[in-house]
Amino acid sequence: MLIFEKNSLTLRRSVIFSAVAFLSVALVPVGMTGPAAAQTNILADDALIVAVYENRVEKVRELLVRQHPKSRADTDGRTALIWGSIQGSYDSIELLLEDKVLINQVDEVGNGALYHAAESGHADVVELLLTYDALINQENRDGRTPLMAAVRAGHAQVVQMLIAGGADITISDFTGRTAFDLAREGRSRQVVQILEKAGAR
Repeated sequence: MLIFEKNSLTLRRSVIFSAVAFLSVALVPVGMTGPAAAQTNILADDALIVAVYENRVEKVRELLVRQHPKSRADTDGRTALIWGSIQGSYDSIELLLEDKVLINQVDEVGNGALYHAAESGHADVVELLLTYDALINQENRDGRTPLMAAVRAGHAQVVQMLIAGGADITISDFTGRTAFDLAREGRSRQVVQILEKAGAR
């Protein structure tokens, strides 16, 4: 009798756990799991962020004419300008800058539009942001600059552009490493040579 009751209890628990597992799966929309779902939710937060992310110039222009907030950020503190810089949405970024967007606004970890453009290797966007006086030596929470971002990613053209624009090659991050240290840790001999030519040792 005791064995029967014990088996019945085990069976009931198994049924309950199976039901919970089914409901957990059923409540997740098909095709909307993991990072993709999170990103979609983030981008859906603001119409301007979406338009700039997709580089839909006419939509961006329409939203700006309607005075849509330009500095509204997603849950990670990323604005339309920052997302455009990540994606390389040159034309949309140009519209934002002409409409006097806050160019040096940063996300939750202290990275601004210039940092993201440099890290992503969008040389044209980097040049555009510098034209509008983006802070070239702006440091994030780790003490890293746009130059360091470009160096770590191995974007030689962007590294050259930032140095020519006045990037400080002597700044060190919170681990004590400079852009040259990061370059030597990377795999781009060209980046190392550019920094050496600029006087880095």
